[in-house]
Amino acid sequence: MPERIHTPFTNEHFVAFCQSMLGQPYWYGTVVYKCTESLRARKARQYPGHYGSSRTSRYKDDIAKKKVCADCVGLIKGYCWTSGGQGVAEAIGTDKTFSSKYGANGCPDKSANGMFTYAKGKGCAWGTMDSLPELPGVALRSDGHVGVYIGGGYAIEERGFNYGCVKTKVSARKWTHWYRLPFIDYGEGVSSGDGTASGGGAATGGNTSADTPETSYTLGSRLLKKGSEGTDVRDMRELLLQLGYALPRHGADGEYGSETESAVKAFQKAEGLEEDGKYGDKTHAALMDAVADDDEGRKDEPPEEEDPETPAPVGTTVVIVSQGGKVNIRYGNGTGYARITSVQPGSTYPYVATAANGWNAVAVSGRVGWVSGDYSIRI
Repeated sequence: MPERIHTPFTNEHFVAFCQSMLGQPYWYGTVVYKCTESLRARKARQYPGHYGSSRTSRYKDDIAKKKVCADCVGLIKGYCWTSGGQGVAEAIGTDKTFSSKYGANGCPDKSANGMFTYAKGKGCAWGTMDSLPELPGVALRSDGHVGVYIGGGYAIEERGFNYGCVKTKVSARKWTHWYRLPFIDYGEGVSSGDGTASGGGAATGGNTSADTPETSYTLGSRLLKKGSEGTDVRDMRELLLQLGYALPRHGADGEYGSETESAVKAFQKAEGLEEDGKYGDKTHAALMDAVADDDEGRKDEPPEEEDPETPAPVGTTVVIVSQGGKVNIRYGNGTGYARITSVQPGSTYPYVATAANGWNAVAVSGRVGWVSGDYSIRI
């Protein structure tokens, strides 16, 4: 219906808001805020790596031009926290201001990866990019980054410091998944949070008579064990993979076989639970807590900025060593930096550099990460 574009929290209205933000700057850690010197100074203290002196002149230009800033997931959160973008467009380039309320309208403060996990946990439909529906307003996900599909093969994204809020061709980017957002109304018969999540395609209308890897269940709604099938098995396997548990043969599929049972037992052992290999209430609660902790650790994770600042590997190798389990790879050379991932001893990565404190920089997941010299050896 044409009037939906004027109704806050419909997908049409959400897309129109994103389009109104085109050309506005990317400021890391911001959630649709008016560009001010006090904001810049505060964020510089909070995220010094993103607000270095080489960028200051550009930030000050944004302030002088009275622009409105956000980072990638901040574009989504800011829409909700400003009650559907109320007053935002009018404030761009003017002295007008607008109100923002933290956590408003059902939108939590999540990282880019955390928003994907949250939406799935709320039962929102999702899938891989080969099943992207022609549904404007769904979110697009790649590791550490999020954008908004606007239809016709295009997306809007706060792409990074060098780009700002831009319109991009979906096929030219590295998106891996799409998903509906639980606080957006996608229209009659297109529920955003109806418990019919699907890991490989669009959401289905209900369960089939016999369980299959595509049968839709919400994770945590039933006991899972060897022989179980369904989308909740797939969701559980994906979360185990996120936490670093090995599923080398089948990845995140929807079948609960021996590989899944072994991974669940390993997780139960790590959490001090009974190692029965069954995914019940206690294991589900522990997994949700572990994923929440992992998302918190990724909260300062930089979205995909694509700045040409990552040094190229020099051709040598770093091997991970530990007598006590997995080792953290972080965004900086110290334990105060957020975690990129946790890896098993024996893993190897291309060597980049060594800091004065002995931490080694390695190339991991398309970016540079740091690992303590106590747990890594250059070979």
